[in-house]
Amino acid sequence: MLDEFKKQAMRHIMKLSNTVSTIFSLLFIMSCNSGDDDDATTTAASTPSIAIEEGMLKDFPLFALQYKEINIVDPEIVDNKEVKYGEIKITIPSTVSLDNIYASITSAELNLSKFSISPGNDVGLSYEDQKINVYTITTATGDKKELLHYNVSIVKEIVPEPETLKITSFTFEKSKNPDLPNDIEISTRIEDNYRDKIYLFVPLGTDFTNLTPTITYDGAKLYYTQDSSEAEYPEEGTSIDFKYPKYFMLSVKDAGGEKYKITDVIVDVINPVRIETVSVTTPDTKQQTRGYFTGVTKLTNQGNHKIIYRSTSYENMSPVITPVSNVITANRSTPSGGLIPGESCDINIIVNGYFPEGTYKTTAVFYSKIQYNDYEEVSDLLEPVRLDITSKIVK
Repeated sequence: MLDEFKKQAMRHIMKLSNTVSTIFSLLFIMSCNSGDDDDATTTAASTPSIAIEEGMLKDFPLFALQYKEINIVDPEIVDNKEVKYGEIKITIPSTVSLDNIYASITSAELNLSKFSISPGNDVGLSYEDQKINVYTITTATGDKKELLHYNVSIVKEIVPEPETLKITSFTFEKSKNPDLPNDIEISTRIEDNYRDKIYLFVPLGTDFTNLTPTITYDGAKLYYTQDSSEAEYPEEGTSIDFKYPKYFMLSVKDAGGEKYKITDVIVDVINPVRIETVSVTTPDTKQQTRGYFTGVTKLTNQGNHKIIYRSTSYENMSPVITPVSNVITANRSTPSGGLIPGESCDINIIVNGYFPEGTYKTTAVFYSKIQYNDYEEVSDLLEPVRLDITSKIVK
């Protein structure tokens, strides 16, 4: 009986022991899980997420090269994610090659404890032919996740051509000068280191007192001078009195006003010389004498500047004499100071009577040139005039 009681008591003890063991095991497992959760929480707290705005570049220096200009457009970021690449546009001196250019990124431009950049400073890249290279910002540690990107382009600066300080065009537009048959542009340009001249020829009968030019120039400002007073030429233009004896002078100046170039503007007609009678017959000349006939006709300056004598040639001589000799010659009694507009002078003819009797013919071709400012003479611009002459040598 006692033995049976002991057996039952031992069974109860074993059950109780198993129950306590089970409870203890459960508590231990729960305690371990709780510890793991605490460790995860601690790790998460010690590794905060990165704000990728911190990885934006503050500058983009180049190795051993000073840029002229830089423009940085940061990447677009939405919810801490890049949605559009940034752009970096750099201008370097025109004398530098666009090949094999190295970046020189330091901690001043990027927090290198958190981020890294690729390609690195040890990689030289080409930017020839407008090539664009992509630079990538990643995390500095761990899986080096790509965060930001920049499209980088480098070009050479455009060096402006030095201002020539020249008049590039000078036109009397018909729209501004309705009495003209068409636009009148520069006919002749004579360039000099200090002072240029431009010539424009308008039709005979043009009113020189009221002409409005359209002017373009290579410089900062344009000035004009008439009657010794200088003024800035208005952009919209203005009516100018070009009638003799007035003159018109332009001055193109640089931005600092230190350098300038003067251009004289001469407006005239291409055919300023008119002969009253284009064909004359002289009185007869006796053999073995010289016939000198003054004032057989007149030459008039119908232009807008003084003209002076240049030369006379002869054509259409009849009969032809061998060796060639001028039986008939002509000259003009032009004033020494030049023939002013509206003024006339005599044409005189000389007949050499030391040739066989007969009728002789020739055409005298008179060449003239403009005298500008009373001391400058310009040739090869004006149309010549012709005078047909007939003379007879008699016994």
